[in-house]
Amino acid sequence: MERRDWTWVLLLVALVGCGRDETRQTPFGSESAVRDYRESLERIIQEVNEIDLGWRERAVGTSGQASGENLAQVYDEFRPRLAAAIADLDRIEVPRRLDGMHADLRQALVWQLEAFDLVIEGWRVEQEQSSDEAQLHYEEAEKNLSEAGQLLVSVNEVLVEVDIALAEAEGKNLVA
Repeated sequence: MERRDWTWVLLLVALVGCGRDETRQTPFGSESAVRDYRESLERIIQEVNEIDLGWRERAVGTSGQASGENLAQVYDEFRPRLAAAIADLDRIEVPRRLDGMHADLRQALVWQLEAFDLVIEGWRVEQEQSSDEAQLHYEEAEKNLSEAGQLLVSVNEVLVEVDIALAEAEGKNLVA
């Protein structure tokens, strides 16, 4: 090879080397992608927490207990916000290594939404038929909420790992 050819080869190697992405990595993907995901997700989590707190505060009527009537009214009010949170969740770009956790979070929210619908339908059945007929709806709703809660515990565990990984990528240590 002539000297001129080597110059081009060296220049090409230098350019390729300069074009490398020096993004810090986490066990879940690039720091920037994971951070963007986590920030987007946090807004949805805050909305879902507000929904949860809102219906829990208002579900108990004058009797001091939640009833099908009270829950149906409150769930009907909060249902559109929960459906919107699920739609927002579907629009987030998910790092590949967090697909499973993201799917679990979505499933938990869908189960909550289905529980809302079951209670609303249960109250309709209770009014038109009897509380015994509505009981099946209420029990299924309770089961959905329980399963959603269990799934959210595992989602939260992964999110803690994500937060620790992001802190470590910045050189911080959240765990002593």
